Amino acid sequence: MTNAGPLIGTYGKSRSLQFAWYFLALLFAGTGAFVLSLIPRFGHDIKFTGDPALPYAIGFGGIGIATLICATTFILLRSQPAFLLYEEAIRVIRGKTDQTDRYADVEDLFLYPYGGFAFRRSPETPWVFAGGRVSRYAELTARLVEAHAKQRGERLFSELMNGHTIRFRCLPDRAAFSKSVIATRNLDYPTHDLVLTRHHMTVQGKSIPVKRIADMTTNWWIERSEIIDVDGNVFHKMHPAAIMSFHVLLELIGRLQQEPALA
Repeated sequence: MTNAGPLIGTYGKSRSLQFAWYFLALLFAGTGAFVLSLIPRFGHDIKFTGDPALPYAIGFGGIGIATLICATTFILLRSQPAFLLYEEAIRVIRGKTDQTDRYADVEDLFLYPYGGFAFRRSPETPWVFAGGRVSRYAELTARLVEAHAKQRGERLFSELMNGHTIRFRCLPDRAAFSKSVIATRNLDYPTHDLVLTRHHMTVQGKSIPVKRIADMTTNWWIERSEIIDVDGNVFHKMHPAAIMSFHVLLELIGRLQQEPALA
């Protein structure tokens, strides 16, 4: 592995998730076994006038559900990759696959509205997903976002200062909203670009000077973000999750507005 600096943190399978599901399986199995243990006592110590097949259905049904929960949990956790955060890169290990991406190289980082993330180095590379099956995934997400904003932002800021144009891929609002309803791993939607230069931001045919951007607000109650100009007008509104690597965009806007030439 290319030197990526000191290891910051390791995030593997969620132990709390394992405990919760295996405990639930234990409850079903225990209930099923208890009901089965009562069957020999029916007609002797215990009066039972119902369908004779019912206790068997409950007993074996509980054990069957417990087995299904255990098997599903095992399969899901076995396929869960481990995430290692280094000072300059994120490393993902899944089975025989070992992938390392520098934060500065990651073009798209999608944050699910209610937890979890997905990232890819470019549209030509597959998405990598993380969610509740990862230990301390909220901490993992926060650290990844911070490192990505800083290091990807630093590279793109240098490109902007050299006259380059930067593009942020955006999902349609409907697609972004759908991830609030069902957080599926399908992110293969058509996208449009938010284009940023040293002096202007352009999105969906509208352009605004960077120096006139006053605020970029987000309201998760109504699931809407707005770009506000210095006159208090809404330049553009979109779903909060629509702009991928949104935190990098905020970093760049903030730094551009500090440049004396734009003041």
